[in-house]
Amino acid sequence: MKQKEQDLSAIRQLPEKELTAQLKETEDKLFKLKFANSISPLKNGHEITHLRKHRARLLTWIREKQIKAVTHA
Repeated sequence: MKQKEQDLSAIRQLPEKELTAQLKETEDKLFKLKFANSISPLKNGHEITHLRKHRARLLTWIREKQIKAVTHA
């Protein structure tokens, strides 16, 4: 397994509260990068794309945990 895949699988196993906290941090970073990019172009513009994808993953994992909690209750 690649290092990045290991990191993602480790993040996926976190409790819902920690995933939500990470989601908030990611959204804050994304907002700051978008704001900085609107003022002057970023050197690494792909960072915005990576954060958007990471945000989507976090939302998916949070939703999976919510569904799992309801079905097992």
